[in-house]
Amino acid sequence: MKRALLRLALLCMPLLMASAQEDKLPNQGEATVLRLEQRWEDALTKSDTEALAELYDDTLIYTHSNGKVDTKQTYLRTIKSGATRYESMKREDIKVTMYDKTAVVTCHWEVHLLAGGNKTDLDARYLHVYIQRKEGWKLVAHESTRVAH
Repeated sequence: MKRALLRLALLCMPLLMASAQEDKLPNQGEATVLRLEQRWEDALTKSDTEALAELYDDTLIYTHSNGKVDTKQTYLRTIKSGATRYESMKREDIKVTMYDKTAVVTCHWEVHLLAGGNKTDLDARYLHVYIQRKEGWKLVAHESTRVAH
């Protein structure tokens, strides 16, 4: 009896391990959103307004850590004019949670930017909300909050 149970356990081990590994891998939606997040960082640090326009939904609400709120049009205009320039950013603790055709991303980021001629170093967390449209995933909301020290 003990040998039979041992054999059964050994036979089931690979299945359990494979199942556990699948739980750790991002699903297709999560993987897509993570790629979009990287495209967003790349576009922002290069001031690539064409790439940002592709990522942003027309209904975008972009809330900055200082409380200022932009639309897609006003934010892209600010980036294009050079009034705000993201010099670099470091992102970590990126988590994607899927809800059917909606994805919520949370992240810690350190940002170095020039805004209105003033250098700003920001330590914050952000929340991104993506929705799946016919033409693909689009960012509909950005909210950033400074980390208290």
